[in-house]
Amino acid sequence: MIKVGLILYSVRDLMAQDPLGTVEAVAKLGYKNIEVCNHNAIVDNGCGFGLAAEDMKAKFDEYGSRVVSAHIFPIEKADLDKVVEYEQILGNKNIVNPMGRFTTYDDLMQQIEVFNATGKRLHELGMRYLYHNHNQEYRTFKGKTILDYIVENTDPDYVSLELDTFWTMRGGFKPVEMLKHFGKRVHLVHQKDFAWDSLVPINLNGITPEEREMKPNEVLGIDGNSDYAKNPEMQKARQAAERAASTAFTEIGQGIMPIQDIINAANEFTSAEYIILEQDQTRMPTQLDSITKSMESFHQFSNISWDN
Repeated sequence: MIKVGLILYSVRDLMAQDPLGTVEAVAKLGYKNIEVCNHNAIVDNGCGFGLAAEDMKAKFDEYGSRVVSAHIFPIEKADLDKVVEYEQILGNKNIVNPMGRFTTYDDLMQQIEVFNATGKRLHELGMRYLYHNHNQEYRTFKGKTILDYIVENTDPDYVSLELDTFWTMRGGFKPVEMLKHFGKRVHLVHQKDFAWDSLVPINLNGITPEEREMKPNEVLGIDGNSDYAKNPEMQKARQAAERAASTAFTEIGQGIMPIQDIINAANEFTSAEYIILEQDQTRMPTQLDSITKSMESFHQFSNISWDN
């Protein structure tokens, strides 16, 4: 039975203000399975807020929670040995690449080689490497999605998926069908909900094959060479702009996504150990209010566990 978790990206503003206090608040709420999130891996080998691994683990241990996964961005610029050392202190074995940058078919295939090599290295260190999708991985080269190229051209022992069902839907695909399609390559699931009153469209990629196909000189996504990765202030500005503009996100159970069907498909077809709440944006007063509401709503669904 798949277990419920939370990525600390959902409370990133609070983490920036008081990381250990936020870790404590999240643990007290009852989120037992935690995914940490480091968007500053160029200079920080840990969880992105200068926290010592020992201090973080002690805080989680105090409340019976544990770290089950880590987003590391930009992973290609990180010191993998030091990242692994930090994560192993936490007891974590899952390292996630949260986003890639895509331009041409040839560039994609070169990236895939890097994904495979990184996954092999992490495998040798006792870790699992996962790729996390957004909507752009459902764009196509020669009629095939970027995510299919990644899965088909990497070793399943070295590269798995953290399938984000929200971004899958916004990529123009049905989440349940993609959980079946990618099957056992899916080891983690990201879940949020799409607001019924959103002012932006669900499908960001288009409907026709021509709309979905990558265009010459088109650039989608970000990586370690992007200004976003090199400049924390740009990250803050972008996040603030997204919060102001976005109406697509809502708390679990408040929107239109078929969450029970997603849970059932994850249990039946995938190898996913955890379904992890990722609340990108909220209209609620605070991020803590948001994850509390989602926790309450998660309890209406069946075939999930809160244990670690």
